[in-house]
Amino acid sequence: MENLLIMGIDTRPMVNSALKLNYKTFSISYFKTVDFQLPYKEKHVLDQESVISCGRFEENYSQEKLFLLFDELLCENENSSDEKDIDKIVLTTGLNASDFSGKFKKYQKIVRGNKNTENVENKLKFYNKLKNKFNVPLTFQPSDMHELNEILQQYPNNQFILKPLQGSGGLGIFLLNNESCNNNNDTNSILQNIPYENYILQEYVEGNSVSSSVLSSHDTQKNLINTRLITEHDLGKNSFEYSGNILPLDENSIKMFNRNQTNFEKNNFNINELNKEMKNTSEDLIREFGLLGSNGIDYILDNDGDLKIIEINPRLQGTYELVENACGINMLDAHIKACEGEIIDIPDANQYSIKKIIYARKQLNIGNLNIPNVYDIPYEGVKIEKDQPLVTIISSDRNLDTAMKNLKIAENQVYENID
Repeated sequence: MENLLIMGIDTRPMVNSALKLNYKTFSISYFKTVDFQLPYKEKHVLDQESVISCGRFEENYSQEKLFLLFDELLCENENSSDEKDIDKIVLTTGLNASDFSGKFKKYQKIVRGNKNTENVENKLKFYNKLKNKFNVPLTFQPSDMHELNEILQQYPNNQFILKPLQGSGGLGIFLLNNESCNNNNDTNSILQNIPYENYILQEYVEGNSVSSSVLSSHDTQKNLINTRLITEHDLGKNSFEYSGNILPLDENSIKMFNRNQTNFEKNNFNINELNKEMKNTSEDLIREFGLLGSNGIDYILDNDGDLKIIEINPRLQGTYELVENACGINMLDAHIKACEGEIIDIPDANQYSIKKIIYARKQLNIGNLNIPNVYDIPYEGVKIEKDQPLVTIISSDRNLDTAMKNLKIAENQVYENID
């Protein structure tokens, strides 16, 4: 039996899949939640059982902390006569193969996934590689506030966002326009103090967020499924944080959380054509960057019906459990086999599956959240800080309205058990 290590910010869904396969499973993560199913051996950074507050992820997480735990695991295995070295590593959000350096560099070769993602992770390099071949939003990297204002004045009819050069999950994005930059003191304060070398200025595209999940070997790219992607902005919040997905993408799911339904319908929208375009474009993009395993592509379908590429997530995505639920497959097995040259048969989705992340909008005291359809459950009695992820709700059903109803029931029960 091979030793498989799953490593990243949150490994819960992948560990669940691994425990159904023929591996001795190890996990190193930032989070460990009540519903985390214990593998053979696990280590985690945030020990909810011994803290009062879970703190702020962005202040407490670091790759270095994960590698310290990896070093501990390797030392334990080395000192045990019953253990052998790790055979395969699968990474989740928070780590790339290139992060394995120094004494850990030799482990890059056993990572099942992408070895070099610099041209994808760096959003300016990503834009420059695509701008002459694909439909992408205008993107710049101003050197300072003066250059930023010059760009805004050059495009007075466009709205822009300022977003981190690297990062995911929609964190750290600011919506700008000429008027707000000139007259809003809070915006001016942000623009005067940010490190411009770490940000890009990108055209803001109003429309519907959608995404593709693609499975790829060295010579084959296969679009698994397309989804309606949900951000906090789609839910009417002043934020672009990732909030979930609905799959499959069809006429019902794409209309969910649609704030521009009139513009959307007058363009004689055809869902079959959209799915075909997303399939072809996504497979071309994965081929363009030579990516392996499971990867995700995020788009905006604008109000004119044009599809614009936003970014690629070169790793297992937030749709992981949804694809497993709707298609009846083991996504970890599919990912590893694709990296090793085999693309498994993927059935069509036989039901809808919805994911919604609930964020704490104030400091919360956690009660018993062991509720049907609720995942990533904090330990009872801890505090979750403002704007931190609280729980994940996942609901699946052949009828989308039923799935949405069950999701709402779970959400209401969550709010009844927090203070």
